[in-house]
Amino acid sequence: MKILIVGKRASITHWLEDCAAAWRADGHEVRVAATRDPRLHASIEAVLLAKRLGAPLAVAIARRARRFSPDLIVAIGAYHVPAQVLEHLAALPRRAPIVGWVGDRFSRAAEPAAALLDAVAYTDSGLVALHGAFGFAAPARFLPHAVDPHAARPAAESAERQDRLVFVANPTDHRRQVVSQISAPISLYGPGWTTFPLVEHRIVARRVAPGDLRPLYGRHLAALNIRNEHNVLAGLNQRNFDPYLAWTPVVTDDQEDLGRCFEEGREVLVYRDVAELNDIHARLRREPAEATRVGHAGRARVLAEHTYARRLDGLIKAL
Repeated sequence: MKILIVGKRASITHWLEDCAAAWRADGHEVRVAATRDPRLHASIEAVLLAKRLGAPLAVAIARRARRFSPDLIVAIGAYHVPAQVLEHLAALPRRAPIVGWVGDRFSRAAEPAAALLDAVAYTDSGLVALHGAFGFAAPARFLPHAVDPHAARPAAESAERQDRLVFVANPTDHRRQVVSQISAPISLYGPGWTTFPLVEHRIVARRVAPGDLRPLYGRHLAALNIRNEHNVLAGLNQRNFDPYLAWTPVVTDDQEDLGRCFEEGREVLVYRDVAELNDIHARLRREPAEATRVGHAGRARVLAEHTYARRLDGLIKAL
C-alpha cells in the first residue's frame, strides 16, 4: 500500500516518525510530507504558508502527493496541520482518501479542518464525543495510540534496572502537583522540570532523543504516567504503550479508556490518588518480580493488539 503521512516532525512524542517507520517495516511504501521543520524559524515557516505568496509549502506538498499517487493520506495531529496544506490536498483531482488521526483536545475552531477530512480517528473516546457534540460532519472513530513492534528490545533482562519509576514528559500544573507528593525518589526527564522541596527526585531537564527513550525505560523499575490535563478527556497517551517495548510496566492514573486497552492489575498498574501511587511504588520496590510479571503481560497485549499495523486497519475502516 502507498501511504502519504502529513504532519509535524520532531514532536515530543515522535508520533509521525514512529508511524512511518512501522508501516515501512510492514512492507508499505511510505512517504512523509512534513508541515513543520524544527530547524526553521517560525517566521520562515509563516512565509512558506502565506496565502498572499501562494502558500508555497502547501503547493509543494500537494505536488508531491500528486506525483506519489498514494492509496491513503494520513494527517497525524490533523488539527495542527496548517489549513492551507489540507485545502491543497483536499482539492487534488482523483485524490486518495484523507484520514486525520488526532490525539489532543480541540475546540469548535477545528471544524474547517474536519470538513476537509474524509474521516477522523481519535486516540481518546472523549474526543469522539466532542466531535459529535460539535456536529462535525466527517465520520469519527476511536483509535488509540500504538507502538512499532520492529523497535522492541530483543531481551527482557538486557539492562540492570533502577528501583524507581521514570517519568518522561513535559510538566504541567497537575503533573507537578502529583510529583510533589510522591514520597520516594523517581527519575524525571523533560524540559521545564525543577527541584521539589520534600523529595530529591533525579531531574534531567531536557528532551530525550527518540533513540534513547526505550533504553531509558528499560533501565527503570516501571514507567510512570500522569495525564496532561490540557489534552486528555478519557484517553491514553503514547506513554501508556511505548514502555512495554522495553518490557517495562506502566503505572498510570485511571482513565476511562484504559479498560479498552489493558487489563488492570495484570497488564497495567493503576492509581486513583497519590497515596495509592506511593503504595504501588513501594510494593514494586519490595517485589520487583511483580513489575516483571506486569511488564511481560503488558508487552504481550501491546504486540498483539496495539501495533501500527492494527491501527492502519482501523484508519481504513474509519472511511
